[in-house]
Amino acid sequence: MPRKIANLWIIDDDPMASFYIKRLAELGELADIITIYDKARGAVDYLLHHRQTVEHLPDVILLDIYMPELDGWGFLQEFAKIKDQLAKPIEIYIISSSGHLKDINRANSIPEVKAYIQKPVTKEKLREVVKPLKG
Repeated sequence: MPRKIANLWIIDDDPMASFYIKRLAELGELADIITIYDKARGAVDYLLHHRQTVEHLPDVILLDIYMPELDGWGFLQEFAKIKDQLAKPIEIYIISSSGHLKDINRANSIPEVKAYIQKPVTKEKLREVVKPLKG
Protein backbone atom coordinates (compact mmCIF):
# COMPACT_ATOMS: atom_id res chain seq x y z
CA MET A 1 0.00 0.00 0.00
CA PRO A 2 1.36 3.47 -0.81
CA ARG A 3 2.47 5.65 2.07
CA LYS A 4 2.96 9.37 2.36
CA ILE A 5 6.09 11.10 1.15
CA ALA A 6 8.20 11.67 4.23
CA ASN A 7 9.64 15.04 3.26
CA LEU A 8 8.27 17.38 0.58
CA TRP A 9 9.85 20.70 -0.42
CA ILE A 10 8.12 23.52 -2.27
CA ILE A 11 10.49 26.02 -3.90
CA ASP A 12 8.48 29.00 -5.11
CA ASP A 13 8.91 32.76 -4.62
CA ASP A 14 5.14 33.35 -4.63
CA PRO A 15 3.93 33.00 -1.01
CA MET A 16 0.29 32.52 -2.04
CA ALA A 17 1.19 29.74 -4.49
CA SER A 18 3.41 28.05 -1.90
CA PHE A 19 0.71 28.25 0.78
CA TYR A 20 -1.91 26.92 -1.64
CA ILE A 21 0.26 23.97 -2.76
CA LYS A 22 1.21 23.21 0.85
CA ARG A 23 -2.45 23.20 1.83
CA LEU A 24 -3.32 20.88 -1.08
CA ALA A 25 -0.55 18.51 -0.01
CA GLU A 26 -1.84 18.59 3.57
CA LEU A 27 -5.46 18.01 2.53
CA GLY A 28 -4.37 15.20 0.23
CA GLU A 29 -2.24 13.73 3.02
CA LEU A 30 0.63 13.66 0.56
CA ALA A 31 3.54 14.28 2.93
CA ASP A 32 4.57 14.10 6.58
CA ILE A 33 6.88 17.14 6.46
CA ILE A 34 6.38 20.05 4.07
CA THR A 35 9.05 22.74 3.82
CA ILE A 36 8.75 25.93 1.78
CA TYR A 37 11.69 27.81 0.29
CA ASP A 38 11.01 31.21 -1.26
CA LYS A 39 14.53 31.31 -2.72
CA ALA A 40 16.15 28.50 -4.68
CA ARG A 41 19.63 29.48 -3.39
CA GLY A 42 18.55 28.67 0.16
CA ALA A 43 17.41 25.21 -0.91
CA VAL A 44 20.71 24.54 -2.75
CA ASP A 45 22.71 25.69 0.28
CA TYR A 46 20.67 23.42 2.55
CA LEU A 47 21.20 20.44 0.24
CA LEU A 48 24.94 21.08 0.19
CA HIS A 49 25.12 21.40 3.97
CA HIS A 50 22.99 18.29 4.67
CA ARG A 51 23.89 16.15 1.64
CA GLN A 52 24.83 13.10 3.75
CA THR A 53 21.98 13.33 6.29
CA VAL A 54 19.16 11.23 4.87
CA GLU A 55 16.51 12.44 7.31
CA HIS A 56 17.16 16.10 6.42
CA LEU A 57 16.88 15.61 2.66
CA PRO A 58 13.56 15.86 0.82
CA ASP A 59 12.07 12.94 -1.05
CA VAL A 60 10.29 15.23 -3.50
CA ILE A 61 10.80 18.84 -4.61
CA LEU A 62 8.05 20.88 -6.26
CA LEU A 63 9.97 23.58 -8.13
CA ASP A 64 8.79 26.82 -9.73
CA ILE A 65 10.97 27.82 -12.70
CA TYR A 66 10.52 31.59 -12.82
CA MET A 67 11.95 33.18 -9.67
CA PRO A 68 14.30 36.11 -9.06
CA GLU A 69 18.01 35.57 -8.42
CA LEU A 70 18.51 31.82 -8.87
CA ASP A 71 15.54 30.56 -10.91
CA GLY A 72 14.32 26.99 -11.24
CA TRP A 73 16.54 26.33 -14.26
CA GLY A 74 19.57 27.48 -12.27
CA PHE A 75 18.49 25.32 -9.35
CA LEU A 76 18.33 22.31 -11.67
CA GLN A 77 21.86 23.04 -12.94
CA GLU A 78 23.15 23.24 -9.36
CA PHE A 79 21.23 20.11 -8.38
CA ALA A 80 22.71 18.14 -11.31
CA LYS A 81 26.21 18.98 -10.01
CA ILE A 82 25.52 17.67 -6.49
CA LYS A 83 22.93 14.91 -6.92
CA ASP A 84 25.54 12.13 -6.84
CA GLN A 85 26.76 13.44 -3.45
CA LEU A 86 23.30 13.26 -1.86
CA ALA A 87 22.56 10.44 0.57
CA LYS A 88 19.32 9.56 -1.22
CA PRO A 89 17.60 10.17 -4.55
CA ILE A 90 15.26 13.17 -4.78
CA GLU A 91 12.43 13.49 -7.29
CA ILE A 92 11.83 16.93 -8.80
CA TYR A 93 8.56 18.12 -10.32
CA ILE A 94 8.27 21.47 -12.07
CA ILE A 95 5.24 23.51 -11.03
CA SER A 96 4.82 26.59 -13.20
CA SER A 97 2.19 28.96 -14.49
CA SER A 98 3.96 28.82 -17.86
CA GLY A 99 2.24 26.72 -20.47
CA HIS A 100 4.83 27.58 -23.12
CA LEU A 101 5.94 24.56 -25.11
CA LYS A 102 9.54 25.84 -24.89
CA ASP A 103 9.45 25.52 -21.07
CA ILE A 104 7.69 22.16 -21.11
CA ASN A 105 10.16 20.72 -23.64
CA ARG A 106 13.12 22.12 -21.75
CA ALA A 107 11.87 20.58 -18.49
CA ASN A 108 11.21 17.24 -20.17
CA SER A 109 14.79 17.21 -21.51
CA ILE A 110 16.27 17.40 -18.00
CA PRO A 111 16.74 13.91 -16.51
CA GLU A 112 16.20 15.13 -12.93
CA VAL A 113 12.68 16.39 -13.74
CA LYS A 114 9.98 13.74 -13.27
CA ALA A 115 7.05 15.80 -14.63
CA TYR A 116 5.83 19.29 -15.50
CA ILE A 117 2.70 20.47 -13.71
CA GLN A 118 1.00 23.64 -14.89
CA LYS A 119 -0.58 25.93 -12.29
CA PRO A 120 -3.18 26.11 -10.96
CA VAL A 121 -2.41 22.84 -9.23
CA THR A 122 -5.20 20.64 -7.90
CA LYS A 123 -5.10 18.04 -5.14
CA GLU A 124 -5.99 15.40 -7.75
CA LYS A 125 -3.16 16.51 -10.04
CA LEU A 126 -0.66 16.39 -7.17
CA ARG A 127 -1.82 12.89 -6.22
CA GLU A 128 -1.75 11.73 -9.85
CA VAL A 129 1.67 13.08 -10.71
CA VAL A 130 3.57 12.95 -7.44
CA LYS A 131 3.32 9.27 -6.71
CA PRO A 132 3.59 8.48 -3.01
CA LEU A 133 6.51 6.28 -2.10
CA LYS A 134 5.86 2.59 -1.71
CA GLY A 135 5.74 1.42 1.88
